[in-house]
Amino acid sequence: RVKANGLQAFQNVAGCILYNELIDNFPVHRFAIQNGKIQEVFVTLSASGFIEVLDEPSSPLIPQRISNLGLSLAEGYRGEINLAIEDWTAQLSKTLSCGFILNIDYGDTASELYSPQNNQGTLVCYNRHAAVSDPYQHVGKQDITCQVDFTSLIEIGHQYGLSTVGYVKQSKFLESLGLSSSLNTLQNLGLSVARTELNRIAMMTLVDSEEYGDFKVLAQVKGIESEFDLQGFRDHPT
Repeated sequence: RVKANGLQAFQNVAGCILYNELIDNFPVHRFAIQNGKIQEVFVTLSASGFIEVLDEPSSPLIPQRISNLGLSLAEGYRGEINLAIEDWTAQLSKTLSCGFILNIDYGDTASELYSPQNNQGTLVCYNRHAAVSDPYQHVGKQDITCQVDFTSLIEIGHQYGLSTVGYVKQSKFLESLGLSSSLNTLQNLGLSVARTELNRIAMMTLVDSEEYGDFKVLAQVKGIESEFDLQGFRDHPT
């Protein structure tokens, strides 16, 4: 497993780079639409605690990303922009000379991620495995995460020479890889009834839409020109 800033130690990799639930941990910029303009959400300290302040974006890349995605956002809309994925993608492209990149994470395409039902953003915190909506509670003691914008990952990947060869829900990906066959094989492994059931539940959790099944799997390729067929994406075009 490679840390987000640790790819510099690897060069001219021929093979596959796999990362799982990494991008959702990158820092994000929060924005809001106020008086028809894109404003960034900043945080300051008052006598009563942390408060939010809207001001001009700290980076021109924030409105640029929104513009590039063709987003038309209503007054009062709030969301998040992950600018760190461009540097990460650049590092991946520099590291990989030939092969594949497989990213598994929760998120969606920009049209879904920035849709009206997400008009307050997708930022969520976890404290002792419980979801918390307020990032200003339990400061330093809770995880802060956002859903991943796969449209930006795909488009920025193209800019750095990474071609997209597959994008699908994790449930469909695992089904195409033969999950049903693996479930059937469980009965022949000689495990106890209890262990067999525990393994079955664990495997089904990966395809359950209320658990991990709605995670997305994105496959990108570099340095391979010939036609190929990735089994996990069969019958599921990008």
